[in-house]
Amino acid sequence: MSEKIKEFERALDLAEKTSVNVSPRPTVGAVLMKNGEVIGEGITDRPPGNHAEINAIITSSRDTKGSTLFTTLEPCFHQGDTKPCVDKIIDAKVGKVVIGTIDPNPKVRGKSIKKLQNSGVTVQYPQDKICKARSQDLIEPFKHYIESGMPYVTAKIAVSLDGKIATKTGDSKWISSEQSRELVQQMRSLSDAVMIGSKTLQADSPSLSAKNKEQQPKFKVVLCSRPSIPKIYEPLISKGSKILVFCNEEPTDKKKWRNTEFIKISTKNQKLDLIKVLTELGKRKCMNLLVEGGGELLGSLIDQNLVNKIHMFIAPIFIGGGRSINSVGGSGIKLISEARKLSNIKVSQIDQDIIVSGKFI
Repeated sequence: MSEKIKEFERALDLAEKTSVNVSPRPTVGAVLMKNGEVIGEGITDRPPGNHAEINAIITSSRDTKGSTLFTTLEPCFHQGDTKPCVDKIIDAKVGKVVIGTIDPNPKVRGKSIKKLQNSGVTVQYPQDKICKARSQDLIEPFKHYIESGMPYVTAKIAVSLDGKIATKTGDSKWISSEQSRELVQQMRSLSDAVMIGSKTLQADSPSLSAKNKEQQPKFKVVLCSRPSIPKIYEPLISKGSKILVFCNEEPTDKKKWRNTEFIKISTKNQKLDLIKVLTELGKRKCMNLLVEGGGELLGSLIDQNLVNKIHMFIAPIFIGGGRSINSVGGSGIKLISEARKLSNIKVSQIDQDIIVSGKFI
């Protein structure tokens, strides 16, 4: 392994291991090297804090002149919450910048690279394919958000070995293990919003909070055509999160609903238009959306190719029963050849549960 790959992997590790949601920014890691020694490193802060490159420079233990900066994403070019990173890099007299992937934002997209080169800074890219792929994975939600205006949708689902998410009486607590549920708290903490359907809300009374985590999802989202009972929404009320209810008809007694915003959405095929739901969330700077249920909502999203990634927690139990609730509803497909496929599949185990993760092709 060359020194360049080793130090670039260090930048990737910093970004991949972060436990902070920096949305609507992408997660970035940066390492500053001089004479074979790491002199600074950083990750991107939550807005309006610094970007990773600036944190690497300001934490430097030595003069940065002639140093090499390894960063997982092209430095920013435009004025946002902070001044352009590319200018700070030039001012710090960094001699070389190794960039994992180009920023997909039209305000940046290659402009910083040209400015660095015009200022005499050498720009290189990691030759290792795995490093390139990891850099692109890091910004996948950001890239999707920038290009579509909608959040990157991750579905989480806990199922029995026979594909059920609840018994015939609707009981679903708990299918997955305590350790699996702790991992879900981390997923919630790293999400801008957590979304469920009204049936899941009524059956499970979930809080959708990231328990024992400092950072909470900004939004708790419920899809309900005609919301009418404020009491069943009370478990969602918490500090740091706002409740968004997408509906076809708003309730007349809105004053009875605490910390709740109603967003009226038209229907499509007698269901709330999911593309409009995601578009509205995108307008609210929701970049990462975690969908937790139920089966009909998940099935409808999959039917419309709106799910980007899935984490399936499979518990070693059998529920059985023709009237038990299946994990995925929706319209489904007619032919096996039409089935949605996963790529980048990862299989892991936590306690007795098997976790299958993958991206929809």
